[in-house]
Order: sequence, then C-alpha cells, then structure tokens
Amino acid sequence: MALLRLENVVSNYGSINALKGISCEVNQGEIVTLIGANGAGKTTTMHTITGLKELNGGKIFFEDQDISRWESQKRVKAGIVLSPEGRQVFPDFTVYDNLMMGGYLQKADTNAATLKTVYALFPRLEERASQVAGTLSGGEQQMLAVARALMGKPKLMLLDEPSMGLAPLIVKEIFNLIQRIRDLGTTVLLVEQNARAALKISDRAYVLETGKIVLSGSAQDLLNSEEVQQAYLGM
Repeated sequence: MALLRLENVVSNYGSINALKGISCEVNQGEIVTLIGANGAGKTTTMHTITGLKELNGGKIFFEDQDISRWESQKRVKAGIVLSPEGRQVFPDFTVYDNLMMGGYLQKADTNAATLKTVYALFPRLEERASQVAGTLSGGEQQMLAVARALMGKPKLMLLDEPSMGLAPLIVKEIFNLIQRIRDLGTTVLLVEQNARAALKISDRAYVLETGKIVLSGSAQDLLNSEEVQQAYLGM
C-alpha cells in the first residue's frame, strides 16, 4: 500500500520552477531513496512533502488522505517527520532536551516509552544525555538529529543527507541504523549524495534531474544501471 503518493507535484521559488510535475510513491515498510546531483530538487521535494515549502501544483496523499494544503504541524501529527539536511540540532540545549523537542506533540508517557527505544538504538546519546548538543561530534549530532525525528513517532521518516560530512565508519553506522529503524516499523524516504550506500539499503529509488524524475526502479536495478553508475556512482 502506498503510504505516501505525489501526483504531478510542482514547486517554485519565485520564477524558478524547482519541481516540474513529479509523481512518485513510498509504500508501507520500504526504504525509498531519491538520488540526483546538487540542485536536482531533492531537498525541495522533502520540504514540499512536509509543508515547509508551498505546493504550487499537483497533489500529495498520505494514507490516502489529500494533505496538499495541510500545515506542517498537522503533517507532523499525522506521522510525517523530517530529519533535516545539516543536522540542525539545538546547539545550546542538552541531548535530552533536543530529544524532548522532537516529541513536543506527543504525550509525556509516549515520550518516556519512545525514549527507551531511542536510547536502545543510540546508546551513545544516553551516555551524553546531559551534554550540550553543540559539543557533540558531527556523527553524534547526526545521530541526535535522527533520534530527535524518531521521538515524533513517525510513520514516515524523511532523512535529508544523513551521511553528509561524516567519516566512512560513521556513515556505515548511520546506514545500519536506518535499516534498524525501518525494521522497527518506520517507513523511510531518504535523500543522499552517497548514492551507492543509499541504494544498497533501499528497496526502490527515483533519480531526479532538474526537477524531473528521469529514472525509477528497484534499488538493485539502479545500482546495476550503466547510466546511474556513470552519472552518480563514479564508475
């Protein structure tokens, strides 16, 4: 079943047409990746899904409801949660307070239960619960950004460039965690410059070029595609 469905979605920045009628879907229980060069429209797609960016045409459906005109907060309540590009943790707040900010729409007892799950996934964050987030390493801040999104009890988690600027060992750890999050029942839509690593953990993928979807298919098929290898995998 399609948890999320985009139909001919258009999004503009002034006179610039950033998304030119894209259609795609994310099914329950999948990891789906959007790949493409910088400026292809990947982050704009994420922001349009969450309501941070105005929809200028087309429709967005979540659990078969038309959410095209919903405010961002209503989308979060419905279960669409973004872990943004660049981590964007609250640097002067503790790790614990950052996590509680992620669960601000949830009840206290729900947050307490979710926190146990989050700490089981990210034991390093539990060790640093009282540490100010701005003093964490880049990898720890990325883990905090993902964990903060998990505190929102997402049905669909949007992950925007989770491996950006991280050392290879940390990248591997982050991708392992994404698979574990999916295995716990959260569907994932992933935007990632590290296309090879993303495709290896994904079920399906879409390739964006200048605001249009130019290729789609199973992640394995795209990994094996000569066109994708040359354009995005450095082969």
